[in-house]
Parts: sequence; C-alpha cells; structure tokens
Amino acid sequence: MNTCKAALRILKARKLYVIIYLVLIGTMMFSISWQIMRGSTAARATTYEPESARIAVIDRDDDAEHVAQSLRSYLALDGEMVTIDDDSISLQQAVASNYVDLIAIVPQGFAERYLQYADNATATQPTIDTVVSYASGAGSLAQLKVNEFLSLTRTAYLGMPQAQRTLDAAMATTLDAATADMKQSHIAVVSSDSEDDGTTPGSSAFAGTLKTGLYPLLLVMPVCTFLVVSTFNDNEIRRRLYSSPARLVSLEAQQMLTCGTFGLLVCAAYTAVTFLLMALAGVSFTGLNAVNVGLSFVSLMVYTLMAIACGFLLGSSGFNEMATNGFVNVFALLVMFTSGMAFPVDMMPDPMIIIGKLLPGWWLCSSIDHVFGLGTASSSGVDYGAWASSTGLVAMFAVAFICLGLALGRIRRARPTLASPATTQLAK
Repeated sequence: MNTCKAALRILKARKLYVIIYLVLIGTMMFSISWQIMRGSTAARATTYEPESARIAVIDRDDDAEHVAQSLRSYLALDGEMVTIDDDSISLQQAVASNYVDLIAIVPQGFAERYLQYADNATATQPTIDTVVSYASGAGSLAQLKVNEFLSLTRTAYLGMPQAQRTLDAAMATTLDAATADMKQSHIAVVSSDSEDDGTTPGSSAFAGTLKTGLYPLLLVMPVCTFLVVSTFNDNEIRRRLYSSPARLVSLEAQQMLTCGTFGLLVCAAYTAVTFLLMALAGVSFTGLNAVNVGLSFVSLMVYTLMAIACGFLLGSSGFNEMATNGFVNVFALLVMFTSGMAFPVDMMPDPMIIIGKLLPGWWLCSSIDHVFGLGTASSSGVDYGAWASSTGLVAMFAVAFICLGLALGRIRRARPTLASPATTQLAK
C-alpha cells in the first residue's frame, strides 16, 4: 500500500505530462472528432442547402428606383447580408480578411442608364460592380445571382403594359417570383441502396472517436509509467528497497497496479467524453448497445495496458527522461499514422499497411471495426472472433514489453557496476 501511495505522489508531482499529453492532445483529437460528427450530421439532411454567402451591397445611386433595396432583398433570399462602410479602406479590409464573400456596388446613375437599356434606347447594358473574395466559391455563385436579377428585371419590365412600365414595379415582380420559387422548390437528397452498409451514424461516431484515443494514450501512459518505474529504480531508492523485507515482485506489482488503475480511469473518462460529444453534436445513439460498447472499452483498456507495459520496458531499460519523451512521441506518431485511424485503409500504400500490422495501433482499430462491422470489417460485418484475435494481439504486445522489461531489469540488477558510480568517495 505504501508503494501505491508513493507511485501516486510521483504522478501528482509530474502532472504537467498529464496536462500536455492527455488533456491538450486529447482535446485536439476530440476537436477533430467533433468536426467529423458535425459534418456527418449535416450530410444526413433530406434537402440540399447550398453554402450561404456573406454579401454587402454598396449604394452610390441614392437608391434611385429602389434598385439597391430590391437587390438586397433578392440576394438575401439565399445569402447573408452584411453592412460595411463605403470607403476604400473598409472595402479592402472586408475582402482581404474574407469577412464578405461578395461586394456589389451600385454605381451613380445606374438606374437611369438601366432604364435606357430596358427601353432599347441604348445597346450598352450597365453593370453593377462586384468584388468576389479570393477564397470563396459561394461569392462567385452570388455574383451570378446579381446578373440574374438584372436579366429577370428586364424581362419583367418588357412584359408589362407600356403605360405601366416602371423599373421599381419590374423589380418587385422579379422579387415576388423568386420568393415564391424559394418556398416551392427544393433539391431532395436520396441515399442509394449501395451506401447502406448496415451501420448507423451513432456506431460510426462512437467507434471513430474511440479510435482517436490511441494517440494520447500512447503518449501519456508510457511516460507516466516510466516516471514511476524509473523513480523506484533510482540508485539510492533501489538500495533501500533491497534492504527492506518487501519482495521485489510485490513492489513492481504495486507500481503496475497504480498505473493500471490510472489507465482505467483515463479510459473511462475518454469513453464518457465520447458519449458527451455525440450528445452535443446531435448524433443518435442508435446502434450502440452494452455488448459493442463494452467490447470496445475492453479493447481500449487492453491497449492502455500495452502502453503501460511499454513504459515499464523504458523504465527498466535505464532510459533517461529526455530519451523516453523522444521515443514515445515518435512511436505514437508512427502508430497513429499506420493504424488506419488517421487515413482510410484503402488510401494507404502497401508498405504503410505492412508496417501498421506490425504495430499495436492497427489491431486496436481492427478490434473496434469488428465489433461494429466498420472500416476493415465492413465486408465481413460484426465478428466477435476476429475482435478477440485482434485484442489478443494487442495483449501479446503488452506481454512482450513486460517480459523484455523484466529481463533487462534483471540484467541491470545483476550488473550493478553499470548503474553505480565507478568509485566510492568518502564523505568529509
């Protein structure tokens, strides 16, 4: 029990690693999952809703014939109207900062010239000046709406009786027709049968978010375990422990028990936050049950134990803190990018897949896939036998790391000169 308390004090004293590797990195991974969930929620809409453009209309014609006001009303049907000042600095800043997608400028004398064009008094069609944001596709579409408004207005104007022709009335007719069309016409979104693979948005979101835990867990658990093991393996502390009646196996078991309990709490917290994110994103929990959630949690816990065993190996091998941090960061990135979590498996080159199958991250993702019938298991469906074999492979990594750690630790203890000062100095 005293060993467990001492291990907890070590973890508490080095809580900065927990904050950086678990909280901050975990928040980053949850943010990625959040965006994916929101995107998948929007993708399930029954009607197509195009991206809304932010549009500003600048009136330099004193709203003659209500051109500027009618243009604003027309563009507001499927865009978001914003207001900016009519000066060069404000206009340049709005476009450069991508604050607006489109700026439409009604020049001075536009209404008069457009009336002449509509009456065929001139062959030159006046234009409304437009400025489109450099990074906006929606702004380009909104620019087409400006030209469409002018064309429909002229058509409506020519279709009116000669005595009743006014530009204001023609624009009102165009606006009424566009408003009625917006209420009646929708583009339906139909999912084909080939896209239905038997999975639900809830299972996909839960499995995908749980997979993101492989990166922060492979960062924080080996480092925390290394700190505990290396502290107890310090020369002075180890001499005192050897002189005590406590058995060495019992001391190491208590250290691993403390790290395992910490890992269990981390896995439980990660799973709880996953459910919370799904609820906040409006993702349905349909498709989740006690079996697939429980088996996924077991897979994550076995992976956490593997990460703890990796830290035990590093601590028993005599690595220093800087070397451990470097190794863990490189190893975690390698596991993440070859596991199939960061990239779809069908987009990964064959050498990357071969490397991934030699690392535990691939088998964690594979075990979760077989629980829900996703990803690498989309063709075979739910397969609990494949889940057990994949989880067992992750457990074999843990056993291998522990065996190597015990062997290297025994070698270090059998050769104390490798870890002790070369000479003994008398205290003055």
